[in-house]
Amino acid sequence: MDAGALLAAVIGVVAVIGLMIAIPAMIRDTRRRQARGQGTISGVGSGFDSVWRPSAEDAHAQWEAQIEVPAPAPTPGDKGRMQDGRITIDVAD
Repeated sequence: MDAGALLAAVIGVVAVIGLMIAIPAMIRDTRRRQARGQGTISGVGSGFDSVWRPSAEDAHAQWEAQIEVPAPAPTPGDKGRMQDGRITIDVAD
């Protein structure tokens, strides 16, 4: 075995050992951030959906539009939405 092959083998072994040490730390860090309510990189998948599965992205956009309920707009001649200094919004079923 020449020196170049030996150096490549040593670098490969060091890289594998480094990954074996780093991966559990990254998993622990991700779980810690999720427990605190901070975001993760899960949003990256939606970018792939838009390219490879456009129908899935369209379905997700429709679902988001359905769960977002906008506040009703005031109509002309409405008596107002102020009661005792507070704004009240009546949502009809």
